[in-house]
Amino acid sequence: MSKQCYILLRVIGTFVMIFFLLEFSQFSFTYCQINDSVADDSEQRLQSFTTHLSEFIDLARTNNPLLKAANSKIKAAFASVMYQRSLDAPQVGIEFMQSPIRDFPIIFMNQMEVDYSIQQMVPYPGKRNAMANAEQKRKEMLDMDKSTLEQDIIRSVKSAYYELYLIYRKMELNSENQILIKNFEEIARKQYETGLGKQADVLRAQTELASLTNEEIILKQNLKSAEAMINVLCNRPVTMKVGFIPEIEPEAVDFNLDDMSHLSEIHRPELKSMELNTQMKKAELYVAQREYYPDFMVRGMYRSMMDNRDDWALMVGITLPIAPWSSHKFSSAVEKTNENVFQSEFEYNNMKNMVSSQVLVALTKINSSYERLTLNKLTVIPKAQQTLESAIVSYQTGKQDFMLLIDIERMLIMAKQEYQMAVMNFFDSQAQLERAVGLSIEEIEKYLKGEYK
Repeated sequence: MSKQCYILLRVIGTFVMIFFLLEFSQFSFTYCQINDSVADDSEQRLQSFTTHLSEFIDLARTNNPLLKAANSKIKAAFASVMYQRSLDAPQVGIEFMQSPIRDFPIIFMNQMEVDYSIQQMVPYPGKRNAMANAEQKRKEMLDMDKSTLEQDIIRSVKSAYYELYLIYRKMELNSENQILIKNFEEIARKQYETGLGKQADVLRAQTELASLTNEEIILKQNLKSAEAMINVLCNRPVTMKVGFIPEIEPEAVDFNLDDMSHLSEIHRPELKSMELNTQMKKAELYVAQREYYPDFMVRGMYRSMMDNRDDWALMVGITLPIAPWSSHKFSSAVEKTNENVFQSEFEYNNMKNMVSSQVLVALTKINSSYERLTLNKLTVIPKAQQTLESAIVSYQTGKQDFMLLIDIERMLIMAKQEYQMAVMNFFDSQAQLERAVGLSIEEIEKYLKGEYK
């Protein structure tokens, strides 16, 4: 090869390298370009993100069938309170006595006596109120169970929403990567046409592009699945669109374990429910103890006599719980309900320990996720970007293998995906902390500022 041809090829190669670098500069990682306008835009996107998510949370609270079922259960429990406060229905009777057999089956004539009676069972004073109090505690416990269910649904909505957020970011990275590989293919093709590259490099770029196209198809399927999950939780048609979720930059949080544990003991609905369950068991124990007291039966009767003067009768009776053949029934009931109280107290203490553990795990995940996303944003991605740019230059001069260039490009995309995964995990860990404490992040921050009531 003549010296003039060699110089010409080097000039062409240099031109191609400059052209590629200008094209590639479009894809420089925007997180490293922080200025006032970007910060304002980031704040607006975060506000839009929060508002959009809140809309689906409100829809789930209003429309979710499980919450509606919980409301019906609470109303039924309230009706049960009124039921326990009421007396049993009185018994009214009429008795035909000494009716002639010849008149059978007509018994309404020629009888010697007709007795009219009414009787009422009256529980010992305080029994009905005790039973109603136990039902009231059960109703309050169901209120807390509904709050638990509501928080579970909100947690599920947020998890699905954050998963959808990650899918959108992966789709954006996939699109960016496809454009980058197309530029690689163009460079490899020009290198091959000028005699500085190999045809295998072009084929490798095309293979990589096909793989990215296949990944795009899978991501679109995952997008529909995530949208369907959100729609199910909100009781909407599964095919409805959720809408685009913009990229956001998370803000660091600083929560203390002691503060969060204290808040969880106060606001965690499961703990409130189990505390009310203990109170209900104690109320049931009081009811069982009152069963040792007798109930009363009052009966009034009017007798219509054929041959004698009409008269009336009054009867008062009581139950005998202390009878030897029935006392064991009531003592066993007391023993049973007493053990139920102990059981509920042990379960409450175990739940407190579980909640403390959940708070610790959530805080640890928040901190580790933020450290990961910060490391990727400030260190890993910029270095991977520089490595790729250096590899492109080396490939242009024939000092770098094309396959190594593809590997470096994959490392950059993986670093960006890892960053987006860390962002998703950061928000999901915040939702986990909200579930563990029983308050939203906004409510927790108000508490730390002394503004929460």
